Amino acid sequence: MKKLLPIILIVFGIAGGMTAGVFLKPAEQTDAEAAAAAAEAEKEAELAAAPRSFVKIGRQTIVPVVEEGETRALMMFELGVDVPAGQIDQVHEMEPRLRDAFLRELFQMSYTGAFLTNFTDDRIIEELRRNLTGAARKHLGHDHADVLILDVMRQEM
Repeated sequence: MKKLLPIILIVFGIAGGMTAGVFLKPAEQTDAEAAAAAAEAEKEAELAAAPRSFVKIGRQTIVPVVEEGETRALMMFELGVDVPAGQIDQVHEMEPRLRDAFLRELFQMSYTGAFLTNFTDDRIIEELRRNLTGAARKHLGHDHADVLILDVMRQEM
């Protein structure tokens, strides 16, 4: 029996590994998904090849950090937008709307507690950049490439 136990454990280990492999195997892409991914990659390549301009968004954006209905700190952000070279004037014309959209996203993240702990955590910064980029694309269109977080500062109250 003592000699049979290791063999049984090995068989169960192999069977369990194979079962996990079957269930955790990534789903195959459909033709439509593959075409969409290829189109997105092509669009990103075109954006990367086009001349780009960087536009700083006015002054600092200040957002309160609220916990249990009390302002605990102030967060100050300095933001910029990376756009195709020909869209600089459009960014300046849309700056009030962009600032409004950015403030909405920053307030939303603040009120959900994103800035209460380590606000420099990579996950929080990436979520912030993704949310701000989505807000900018609503106003500038999808030719807009990225929102840049130039500076972040926290002032405790």
